[in-house]
Parts: sequence; C-alpha cells; structure tokens
Amino acid sequence: MKKIMALLLVVAATGLTACSNPAGNETTTAGGGEITETPAPSTSGADKDGGEDLVKGTGVNLTIYSNSVSDGRGDWLVERALKDGFSIQYVDAGGADIYSRLVAEKNAPVADVSFGLYSMLWESLKEQNLLVSYEPVWADKIGKGLNDPDNNYHAIVKQAILMAYDKKQTSEADAPKDWPDLWTKEQYTGKYEFSGSLGGATVRHVIAGILTRYADPEGDLGISDEGWEQIALYYKNGVPAQEGMDLYAHISDPADPILYGQIWSSGIAARDEQYGTETGIVVPDAGVPFVVESVGIINGTKNLEESKRFVDWFGSAQIQGEWAKQFSTLPANNDALSDLNDFNKMISSLPAQNIDWSLAAKNIDAWCEKIELQYMP
Repeated sequence: MKKIMALLLVVAATGLTACSNPAGNETTTAGGGEITETPAPSTSGADKDGGEDLVKGTGVNLTIYSNSVSDGRGDWLVERALKDGFSIQYVDAGGADIYSRLVAEKNAPVADVSFGLYSMLWESLKEQNLLVSYEPVWADKIGKGLNDPDNNYHAIVKQAILMAYDKKQTSEADAPKDWPDLWTKEQYTGKYEFSGSLGGATVRHVIAGILTRYADPEGDLGISDEGWEQIALYYKNGVPAQEGMDLYAHISDPADPILYGQIWSSGIAARDEQYGTETGIVVPDAGVPFVVESVGIINGTKNLEESKRFVDWFGSAQIQGEWAKQFSTLPANNDALSDLNDFNKMISSLPAQNIDWSLAAKNIDAWCEKIELQYMP
C-alpha cells in the first residue's frame, strides 16, 4: 500500500494544534494528516459482499477525512472498498483537527466525505453549511435521535469512553470507582495518564464528562470554581502521555507505575491482543460518556454522486457488520447488531452519563483553551 504525506497548505494557515495521542486515542499527526491511497478499482463489476446492488467501479478517487482509521481500520477500509468498486484515500487525524481542517478548507474543499468525529463537531459543521443534506438508504435503520433530522450526518458507530486498567496488574477492588478518585485519592497520584493534547474526540469527551458535573451558569465558561479546581487536580496529580507511546505499553508493564488511563471501547480488543492485557473498565454510578460517530458528505465536493454511493455502502448493515467483527465496534445500524460479540453486548448495556451536550458543544473549545493555558504541565 502506497503511503504519502499530504502537504495541505490550508493547515499551516490555520495553526492547528498538533495532537499526538499515545494515550490510546485516535492516531493524529502534526501539521498534515497522512494520506493512504489505493489504485483505481477494476471496472469489471463490484463484488456482492457488500450486500448492496452496487454498480461497477467509476474510477473516481474519493478523499475521506476521519479520526477513526487507526488500528488498521483505514487500510482495511481501502482494501474492502476496492472489492466493491470504490477507490478511496484517507486522511487520519484527531477529531478536533479534522474539524478544523474542514473549516479551513471551506472555500476549497479537499475532502469528499468525513466519518467519525462526534455530535458536537457535526453540529458545528452543519451550522457553517459545510455538509450536504443527503439521506442514505439505511437511514431508517438507525436508532431514534442519533441521526441529524436535516440529514446532514448519520450515525454509524456508538463508542463508550472508558477508564481502563489491566486486570493482570491491578484488581477491581483496588481500581477507582469514578474519575475524580484518580486525583482526589492519594493512592492514585502519579498512577494515571492523561492525554498530552486536547485535539482528539476521546479526551474531549473525558473533559466534558468531568466539567459538566459542575455546571454553573454564573461560573467561568459555565463551570463552577469547584469544577475548575477538579480539573487543576486532574492535571497536577496525573502523568502526561509520552509522545508515540500507547497507554497499554504502560499498564501492561509490571515495572511501570501507570495503571489507569482513557480508552474508547472499540480500541480495547486490539490492544488486549497486542499487549496481552486483560482490560478492566471503571463504570461510575454517574455512567460513562457515549460518543456517536457519524458520516457526512462535504459541501463543495466535486464527486457528489460517488460520495452518496460510498455513504450508502459504508453505512449498510453488511459493511458495518463486517466493520464490527473486524474492529469490535458497536454499530448504530440496528440490522448490523445480530452478531455482536460478548464485549459489545456488555458495552451496549452500560449506563450512559447524562451530559449536557448543548453546554459542552458551546464551550468545549474555550474549555480546552483554558486547560491548555492554565492547567496542563
């Protein structure tokens, strides 16, 4: 597979925050995302593996922006799409960085389609008229309330944002019971990792899950003084992620003091296999944040019809079912739920934290800026 680095001039103009994410989150790159290309598909006819009556390959090359192509997802998607007549290349970066890039490229879009991200970012893209209104053929298979009612984006995957540890290194009895335990109980000081950047979707949901517990309309950026004190302690008593090192390289090592950190649910299976860990997760009484990943077509794409065809294919029960089996995801498409593994059956049963997403969407950028300036080491 041929890989080249994309030098996108608009990125330099926007001064995006580099988002190296070794804490077990989306793979990200500083300055420019990596583009992975595939040869044009054969026009001899598409496989029927996708479960759709697809037309033969068109020869159009689609550019996909995503924060959900790490752990081999992107390469798998390139090869699987090729079987069904699609030629795609992808840009891999953190959720907030993908969003910033799409905004920066508004007047000269590079991406045709984006998937991943999360509801706060999709809503902002919609408000800026950066998305095409299109209803995929599978839209009615998605649970109520997950799709945009105006058809600008549609749900594909549900992710739980979790605090993880290795059961081989620490017991459930010794593990924290909630996030604040990490920074308020002395036995966890210096034993948990926090992300060194705030550009990824996972870390932003961790922050939202903490701060919205302390909502105060009279407080700074809608948060009480106590809430900001909690954030200060979070960054004071933890250990920043090391660039290029996965969280699981720490928690799997008996000689390493780091025992806890953040992970998104579909990232666990691959890491347990790679590092030989047996992941335990913390389920607070308040519940866990859930992220809904979606797919949308970028306004201004020169490949509109091919983009629609790709979205119809990618969100189908067949492809989302294969995606779920390959990468242990929890599909949003109800017709793709029949073959859930035991892990995702458990994830689907977890209580969801009641988060004021409107408050978070309005303030997340300002929260992150305040944290970077005042609290991060």
